[in-house]
Amino acid sequence: MIIGIIYKIILLLVAIKSYILSRRYSLSAQNYLLIYLAVSFLTDTVSFLLYIIYPESKIGLLYNLYDIFSIIYFYFYFSKILINNLKKISFFTTIIVLIHILFFSNFLDLDFDKNIGIALLSFFIVNSILWFYQKISFFDEYKITEDPTFWISTALLMWSCFFLFRVAPMFYFAKEDKEFLQFLREGQNIINIGMYIMFYISLIKYEKNLNL
Repeated sequence: MIIGIIYKIILLLVAIKSYILSRRYSLSAQNYLLIYLAVSFLTDTVSFLLYIIYPESKIGLLYNLYDIFSIIYFYFYFSKILINNLKKISFFTTIIVLIHILFFSNFLDLDFDKNIGIALLSFFIVNSILWFYQKISFFDEYKITEDPTFWISTALLMWSCFFLFRVAPMFYFAKEDKEFLQFLREGQNIINIGMYIMFYISLIKYEKNLNL
């Protein structure tokens, strides 16, 4: 519970930082990251309040729709950065993932559909690797760690690797080992904290690049 609250506070701070930058410059200057952060904070806040008010409430639909939103948002995020064939690969990956969700998942169900989670992390992994490939293949004079997208892509890869470990057996552990499932949830919150710290660093890099 405490780790979950810390995670939400950090997410809020990152969203506030993004909002300040959007007021100072523009939403496009940070590739519209504020939209994703605002929706993420709203989703987690609604989920938390529902759990406090009614612990047995089903919030799977909320996260099913949030995952679909994340796929659409990050497609547009990477489409503004990737070039040539890499952009085409990203586009076809997005189409395949969305078709899979539309026809092979229960995205309107009250329970979370792990197929959507797996589709999301697959999407994140493919697009992050595409960006790293592009960055390595097309050398420039800037350090890779000074690129805001380095921190975004690294965060998405880290989150995806852990989420794969969590989502694949989650329904088995929900029945067989609830204590281990709770451990995985706490671990996910720790990963979320690390992820949004990297997002914060990316915002600092955006700000620094804008001030050059």
